[in-house]
Parts: sequence; C-alpha cells; structure tokens
Amino acid sequence: MKSVLRFGVAALVSLLVSFLIALVGYSLRLWMGIPLLLYLSVPFAILLGVAAVGFPRRKIGQKSSPIIAILVGIGMGILYAYLVTRFVLNLPGFVALTLSCWVPSGLSAMAATNSRKHWLTATGIGLVCLTTIILMGPAFNAAAHNQQLTVALITPSEVSAFGLEAQPETLGFHGDEEIKTAKNEVLEYMRTQGYGESFRVMSITRRGKGKKSLAILLLKAPITHEAVLPVPDGTDVVYVQGPQNWERIPAQIPVLHRGITVLPPDHLEGCLGFFRIPDARGIALMGVIRGKTSAQPQ
Repeated sequence: MKSVLRFGVAALVSLLVSFLIALVGYSLRLWMGIPLLLYLSVPFAILLGVAAVGFPRRKIGQKSSPIIAILVGIGMGILYAYLVTRFVLNLPGFVALTLSCWVPSGLSAMAATNSRKHWLTATGIGLVCLTTIILMGPAFNAAAHNQQLTVALITPSEVSAFGLEAQPETLGFHGDEEIKTAKNEVLEYMRTQGYGESFRVMSITRRGKGKKSLAILLLKAPITHEAVLPVPDGTDVVYVQGPQNWERIPAQIPVLHRGITVLPPDHLEGCLGFFRIPDARGIALMGVIRGKTSAQPQ
C-alpha cells in the first residue's frame, strides 16, 4: 500500500509541476505546441513514480538528508529532456523548455516522496516552480537566440518591377505609424549602402523579441531555385537576387543557424515564388510572391 502511495504522490507532483510550467510557457508564447509537451510529461511522471518506489526508504528516526533522492530526480529530468529532444524535436528553444519542465518536475517528485517535513517541502517546491517560471523566458531567449527580426522584401521601383507583390504585406507591427517607420528605415539603410536607385517595399514583417536585426531581400525577378539565406544575428544585411545565387551585403556578418528560405513557384498560376521566415520557436511564417497587372509606387 505504501508503494502505491509513493508511486501516486511522485507521479501526481511530477504532472502538476510539468503542467504548470508548460502552461506558463504557452501563455508567454515561448512554445505553441503545448499538447506535445503535456503528453510527453506523462511517461516521465510514470518513470518518477517507479523511481520513488524503488528508492531506498529511510528508517524511522533516521536523519539522513533527501538530497540524494533530489539529485536522482534532477538527473532523470536532464536525461529525459535529452532523450526527447534527441529523438523527437531537436530545437534549441525546445531543449530549454523541456529542461524547464522536467528538471523541476523530477526534483519536486523525489523531494515530495523522500521528505517528512511536508510544509517545508511544499514551500521549497513552490519556490522552485516560481524561480523556474521567472527564469524560463530569459533561458529560452538565450538558448534559441531569440531576437526582434525584421524581414523586408523590396524591388526596384522602375515600371518593369511593378508586376511584383508579396503577401503578407505587413505583419507584426502595432499600427500604420510603426509600419511607415519600419519601411523608411529599410529604404534609408539601402541608401547608406550606396544604392542610388529607388525601391518599393513589397512585404515587411517583424517577429520575435530581443536585440534588433534586419534582413532585406532585394528581388528583381521570379524565384527560380530554392535558397536558404541565414538570419543575421543582431545586425543588418541585404540579400541581392542574382541569376544563380544571392549576394550577401556585407559578406562577413554574424548569422544564426536558422535561415529565410525562398522557393520557386512550383507552376502555380500567378505565383512567382514563396518565402519562409522562421522564428526562435521553430515556427515558420509562409509568404507568397505574386504577379499583378498594375500597381502604383509607394
């Protein structure tokens, strides 16, 4: 009967802590796939229940510390997070979230079943959860290299370029004034790079938060081949479309491992190409470049 009780307490505490931290991460928009994290927390809770049953019990009157049991719980959380991210979803942001969920979960479950100071243990678990919630956002931003990325698709303003448009036209801004400011910053940056011609901003989006970075894609024709353009790491860059590849200006800048993908239209009527912009969570915004019969310069 005591074994069943220990199993139940460990599993229940583990699930409650995991679910609480996962829900907070979801509310902070650090991760959108919350069902996956919740489902994966169930096997871990069962493992902790088994570990709690198998862990040597202290005899009555024995004053040994439950620190070893807590360390076992922390180790199980780290190992389980590693296995899940290794075989299920290997993304830096997901690694941070799984560790945030399952390390406190393992610690709390093993502490709850190996300490007789119940009020002190409950207070400690609460402090662990609170500390994790406070640190979860900064930990995610650091691990996933989160940043405020602005991506602008521009084209020369001569008549031959008026046949291009892109959707979404704008996304991630608060009001027309912010959109206008962002477009002006893009055009001003092009002037500082020595481009004397005028350009038209077809699409401008903003994703993430943190340090600012800007990626400008200068399109002159329909997309004919797939290319991955590395996201700048806290700096500005221009990608200029060429006949066979894209020129990066400046060539030497810090970049992230994720990239903006441009793809050919795949014979869809009226479509001249696609673009895909990733964010720190691993979620990509999909956009399309189309042809149009007439347009006015902006």
